[in-house]
Amino acid sequence: MANFANDGKLGVDIAGSDGTARHRLGTTARAADNQVLIYVYANEAIASGTGVELATSFTASASSGGELTAIYAIASGEYGWVKKADLTVAS
Repeated sequence: MANFANDGKLGVDIAGSDGTARHRLGTTARAADNQVLIYVYANEAIASGTGVELATSFTASASSGGELTAIYAIASGEYGWVKKADLTVAS
């Protein structure tokens, strides 16, 4: 996954998590490889590649599956980006 956004939003840094909010929770961005990203707050530590469950307030917790995945580790109490699952189109 490319670690930069290409949709024109300023200040989008998807290289890692941060202890300070840099965007409004729920902000979306599109990565250079066309992945849809969502800015969240981690209620608990979330390992890289782990499924993410998202509350309506855009607070995230680790999950065993779903359509969201952590693209890097996010410590509890930090902010970061998660990606939506890739779309699979049946032929």
